[in-house]
Amino acid sequence: MKRYRQHLLAAALSAACVLAAAKVSADGQPPASPEVAAAMGPYLDGFKFAGVIAIIADKEGRVRYKNLLGYADVGEQKPISEENVFWIASMTKMFAGASIMMLVDEGKVSLDDPVAKFIPQLGRWQVAAESDRGHTLLKAPERPVTIRHLLSHTSGLTGSAEVQRETGSDSTPLRMRALASVTGPLQWQPGDKYQYGNQGMNIAARVVEIVSGLSYEDFLQQRFFDPLRMTETTFWPNAEQIARLAHPYGPNKDKTGYAKGKVGHLTAPFSDRQRRFPEAGGGLFSTTHDIFRYGLMLANDGELDGKRYLSPSAMAELRKEQTGATGVNYSLGYHLRNGMFGHDGAFGTDLSVNPQTGMIAIFMVQCTSGDQWAARDLFLKTAAEVFDKN
Repeated sequence: MKRYRQHLLAAALSAACVLAAAKVSADGQPPASPEVAAAMGPYLDGFKFAGVIAIIADKEGRVRYKNLLGYADVGEQKPISEENVFWIASMTKMFAGASIMMLVDEGKVSLDDPVAKFIPQLGRWQVAAESDRGHTLLKAPERPVTIRHLLSHTSGLTGSAEVQRETGSDSTPLRMRALASVTGPLQWQPGDKYQYGNQGMNIAARVVEIVSGLSYEDFLQQRFFDPLRMTETTFWPNAEQIARLAHPYGPNKDKTGYAKGKVGHLTAPFSDRQRRFPEAGGGLFSTTHDIFRYGLMLANDGELDGKRYLSPSAMAELRKEQTGATGVNYSLGYHLRNGMFGHDGAFGTDLSVNPQTGMIAIFMVQCTSGDQWAARDLFLKTAAEVFDKN
């Protein structure tokens, strides 16, 4: 009898979910996924993060499910909304890879070009063959650092330039950051190992500036943000956008409520264009709408609304593992995960595109608890199951 009542309850809940979805769809909005809500519930209830937007869409642009759960501002009791702006952190790396591939399409760059071809001073890189507290033995690289090495985290560079560690990640122009990279030796021979970081992305962005004749921010604006109608993606959110920031949260010390965090990686005020410069490895702010637009372009093999941004061959490179013998599942500024490609950010934001099914999954959260990766993985697993059912 108990099992029978459980079946009845499950059937009732299922019917209620269908009716609720139909009602929301009739109102012109995509339905919420009860499966996604159930998956995210423990993270919200346990104060792991305060709010999340989860989107499951197809490459035709139809949002199949949209979940808006929790708060963007706990203190003000402001529900999370698609109007919110998010620090997307390392999702910024996708644009470095796409920018280089755009220049490859134009015949101006090759992935296997030595970086020193564009920045001759970087021909002086040395490799730390031995190192301890008393000495460092430097040797010449066995092979040049290439553009491919920069974008796949296999260059031998440390995560950030020495000048960034001293003055801040976004406090110096890309030109200075790139040149300063020679002061810290490569940690291994180019191509031998994988080490995730931002320094390679910043040097790649500097190459974009040199080859295109545009500042990196102008290149992104003219080649991606404006034509894709990504109207709120920026390194410098203005006062009105800052007022719409979704705040980062994790559990308080007693785990009985929320503790508010901050974007410590970047220098406040974020709107300061005089003393802040593009951080190509993790400096962008964006919205759900803008990330969806970019995801649609990726899902449609580099094309959207009749405009081609990247050739099919360029897109194939972005979907392919690029880390050589290291065997790490990473491309050129893009994570590769369970048949999907895209990237995540430090606070848990994520764009994942499945080129086989056409699914676009967007996860917008600002989480400081360390639980963002488990939550993201559970969302992607749930999204794939829900998308296949639909």
